[in-house]
Amino acid sequence: MHTAEDTTSFAAIVPLHASTMVRVAAALVGPAEAEDAVQEASMRAWQAWSTLRNVDAVRPWLLQITVNVCWGWRRGLKGQQRAHWQPLPDDSATQHGHPLALLDTDPGHSAHTGALDLRAAVNALPTDLRLVVVLRFYAGLDATEIGGMLTIPAGTVRSRLHRAMLQMREHLQPSADLAPSPPDRTTRFDMEGRS
Repeated sequence: MHTAEDTTSFAAIVPLHASTMVRVAAALVGPAEAEDAVQEASMRAWQAWSTLRNVDAVRPWLLQITVNVCWGWRRGLKGQQRAHWQPLPDDSATQHGHPLALLDTDPGHSAHTGALDLRAAVNALPTDLRLVVVLRFYAGLDATEIGGMLTIPAGTVRSRLHRAMLQMREHLQPSADLAPSPPDRTTRFDMEGRS
């Protein structure tokens, strides 16, 4: 049974972390399910609120519950209904104020195009690497906090982040087919000589 003090502290603290919870959920189960996952995570947090020993550790605790809810959805019936992970939000999500949409809304803007490529690179990562990237860059957790959540050493988190960054860099490199070819020096020399 929760006391009035529990209710007050929960109501004051948890909403401060809701947007981070939504960003993590959106990256793990897709934007369409993110708010539902956060609502379920909040209910679980409320049910377990009296077990939280250190209120200073509430952010990683809430994110751990959110990740657990998302993994449960992926493994359970909701996960079986989807063959693949939904990608991060598309352009229409940016226009509707989606929590992951931190982009300029001009589709011709180079930052917008780069962000779309970045989303594709994150989506292409294997599950274990994608999770550490999401927790590090969408939730703002450090390697120690992520390691605590995932019950792995902080060094393993850093290693996974490093591998993820390498894979994302490779994914973002322009392919050889699309890279501009170097100028033909002979042709340019011949043209300069004729002037």
